[in-house]
Parts: sequence; structure tokens; C-alpha cells
Amino acid sequence: MRPAHVAWLVALGAIWSASFLFMKIAVPSMGPVAMIGGRVVTGAIALTAIAWLIKTAHARLPRGSEWRPAAVVGVFYVALPLLMWGYASQRLSVSLLSIINAAAPLFAAMLSLVWLREKMSALGVGGLALGFAGVAVLVGGEGFTAGVDTASIAAAFGASFFYGAVSNYTRQAKSAAPLTNVLGSLWIGALILLPLMFAFPARETPGVAALSAVAALGILCTAVAYVAFFWLIAQIGAAPALTTTYLIPVFGVIWGALFLGERIGVHHILGAAMIVGGIALVARARRDGVA
Repeated sequence: MRPAHVAWLVALGAIWSASFLFMKIAVPSMGPVAMIGGRVVTGAIALTAIAWLIKTAHARLPRGSEWRPAAVVGVFYVALPLLMWGYASQRLSVSLLSIINAAAPLFAAMLSLVWLREKMSALGVGGLALGFAGVAVLVGGEGFTAGVDTASIAAAFGASFFYGAVSNYTRQAKSAAPLTNVLGSLWIGALILLPLMFAFPARETPGVAALSAVAALGILCTAVAYVAFFWLIAQIGAAPALTTTYLIPVFGVIWGALFLGERIGVHHILGAAMIVGGIALVARARRDGVA
């Protein structure tokens, strides 16, 4: 792997983890619905503009039956889980949100056993056990924190679960090229969220910081990040490109501590290390063809 590719992997981990920081900045004044709606609408417009600029065969809206998988992704990967992240961001720290997000590959591997009836080697089972033990450490540690919000934790894990479920769906669905599918799913998500934004408007007139955070969520963390991710997949393959997910909790902890003064507990560090270690074991088992 070239140094430039490594640099892009690190940059993507930093960008995607920063989405939780931007949500924490915007949600107090905008509320979760207006914030997430603004993110998805901005992201859909920005990605459409990028698709028009790059003018490749795969940078287009879905056609005909291609809309069906795009709609599934738009509902269960874009609109619903992002609303759940928005709700959770009102109470949970950036570090905790980013660590819970890292559990998505564990849910994907667990569901593949039931849904896709994949066989699981001892290495894969060990990875799942280690990862979910890390989840237990994380949640258990939060239980000793004053004012912990169980509904917010449940919403965050629910969003992570949907990510894992949809990743299994997309492996089986006959969808369009990835960029086409993402563009269609963003517009589906935008159409779902637009009426909700009128029903649940911003709590107050958002300031420059909140509006800038939403713009960053839509343009940087959604449109630009997806284009960079699919470019990386084309350059180095899907499995190496997915290693950027290992960096999300690391950067999430850094952003929370650096910009919001969040305190990092032992359970954050231990839980994150166990979750990332579990993901690495499951990924290795799959790469070796014994998952």
C-alpha cells in the first residue's frame, strides 16, 4: 500500500469520527431532526454536484429497479440510523458515540451467521466474543457514570446495528455501482427527512457554529468522504479500505478530549481496544477464508 493510500485511510478515519463532534456542536440549537435533515439534504446536493463534475458512468442516480436497494439503504442506513445518532448525540460524548459506531462490523458478522448462514471459525468466534465483551465493558463502565442516559445508549447501538444489518443486505442485493447507490440512497433519505424537518424545526435560530457544523457534516463527512472511500476501494480493494473504521474510535476520543474537554475513562480505552481487536480478528478470519 502506498503512503498516499495510508494517508487517505487516516484522513477518512479522522473525517468520519469528526461527524460526532459536529453533531455535538449543532444539536443543542437545532435538535436532532433539523440537524440530521440538514446534513442529508446538504450531502445529497453536494454529492450530486461532485457526480456532475467528475462525469463518470457510475456517478449518476439509480434507474429502474436500481431504486429498490437504494431505497432500503436510504431508509435503514441513512434516515433512520442518522436520526438515532442525532438523538444520542444530545446526551452521549463524542468518544462514546465513536466507540459504539465501531461495533457495526461486529453486528454485521453476528447477523451473517443467522441471515447468510455463514460458517464461523474459532478465530471468528473469538473475535465476536472479544468485541461484544468490549461492548459489555463499555456499557458497564457507563453504568457507573452519573446521569447516564440508557435511551441514548440504546439509540446509538440501534444505529450501529442497522449499519451491520444493511451491510449484509447490500452484499446480497443486486444494486447499482456503489456511488450510484449512495447517491440514490441520500436522496431517498433527504425526501424522508424533509417533511420531518418542518414537523420538528430547529429549537432556536442556529448560530454560525451550528450551521457550519451541519455544512461540514453534509459536505465533508458525507459527500467528500464517500467519494474518497470509493476511490480508495478502486485503488486498494474493499478489505484494506475498510480498515479506516479501526481509526474512528481513536480519533473520536481525540476530538472529544481536544475540543470539548471530555474525560476519557478506563472503560473507554479498554472497551474500544477490545471492540477494535474483535473486529480485527473477524476481518482476519474472513480474509483467510475461514470466517
